[in-house]
Amino acid sequence: MDRMKELAREILAEAKAKGAEYAQCSVSEGEKKEFNVDGGRFSLMRSLFNRNVTITLLKDQKKGTVAINKFDIETVKNAVSDAIAAAESGQPDEAWEYAKEPVEKEYTDGAPECDTDKLFMRTKELLESIKEKHPTILMEQMITEHNSGTEVFMNTNGVNYVTNYGAYTFSLMYSAHEGEKSTSFYGSDITLKTLDKPVLECGKIDWEISMVEKQLDPISLEGKFNGPVILAPMALYEIVLGTIMGNFVGDACMIDGTSIWKDKLGEQVADPRFNMSSEPYNDDVVVPNRHTAEGYETENFDLIKDGKLNSFCLSQYAANKTGNKRAGNGGRNMHVAAGEKTLEEIISGIDKGLLVMRFSGGQPAASGEFSGVAKNSFLIENGKITAAISETMISGNVPDMLVNIRDISKDIANDGNNSLPFIAFDGITISGK
Repeated sequence: MDRMKELAREILAEAKAKGAEYAQCSVSEGEKKEFNVDGGRFSLMRSLFNRNVTITLLKDQKKGTVAINKFDIETVKNAVSDAIAAAESGQPDEAWEYAKEPVEKEYTDGAPECDTDKLFMRTKELLESIKEKHPTILMEQMITEHNSGTEVFMNTNGVNYVTNYGAYTFSLMYSAHEGEKSTSFYGSDITLKTLDKPVLECGKIDWEISMVEKQLDPISLEGKFNGPVILAPMALYEIVLGTIMGNFVGDACMIDGTSIWKDKLGEQVADPRFNMSSEPYNDDVVVPNRHTAEGYETENFDLIKDGKLNSFCLSQYAANKTGNKRAGNGGRNMHVAAGEKTLEEIISGIDKGLLVMRFSGGQPAASGEFSGVAKNSFLIENGKITAAISETMISGNVPDMLVNIRDISKDIANDGNNSLPFIAFDGITISGK
């Protein structure tokens, strides 16, 4: 680590010597230990090492950024020269601003040391448990890995962070097969700090696998109707949270003025029960992001509180461009507060609707209008799940959905990065054959 700190200091000194009025750099070194399973069999075990240096500087208020993957001083000096050249070829922008208050902190997060034997044991156990408990499931691919490393972040204003981190990640892609019948694939992911208990007992993996098994005999939905749709956590992220972050509160849509929420700060934009926050320091997050790309220490913040728009998710640059406040972090680690009903209780209150586990569609319009295929989904009739359905179109408008929330589950899916409930929305258009 001492060498990484020294390299960071050399980069900043070189940038200043070449005329930069400001410079920052991230020097990181990491290791990945990985097991792969393909077609239900172990296919690969390997260790990968990586080094990265990212240099950002300002010269005459013009920004230049260069990334390299070597630590030798000649390559680094050339990279600084390239960053200077990039800045000189750009346009000045007074909105560029970076962390100014000196700070020196060191963090250790997650599981920096890998227990390789236990990782293999849990991987093997997971594969065998799925075969035994869910015999129709074919594990098309499973990647289990431990990522660890150290990052040194410094800038010329005296900001200095050292972060040591590590985490176990399990990524599964599978489908169900029985005779000539098969389902579409589904993916489950979870990030863990420890391997203290079987992975199948973590998060929603077991539930998700069991739901895929029930999709071997889907029916085709007939006709078109408006009805309630329950979005499982993955579909909730894909349709609702992704649209909020990309279309309504993020840097790009706010700077170009296309956000329909740009003048709605403090106003009601959702049902009062809907609370959405970005919480790197939630207890469920394994490795929090300790600083922003501009060098500010991160903190939790509420995007929507009691249904009111509480904050945009803006970098300092976007905040300066739009006249709004910088957000507490870059918008990772999303948390939506739980409701009061179980998923079963929510289903029991629906006469006819869908449970959607996954969604595939194009980029929603600036207005939040979306349309796409509801995948791995189920028909709800008279308060019960009655059948799996083959791929069916759903369409709606995210701002309308947010004010037409029917129920929020008290069941929360925590994958080590985000913690999200199931949410039932009224007024979704469901189109069958």
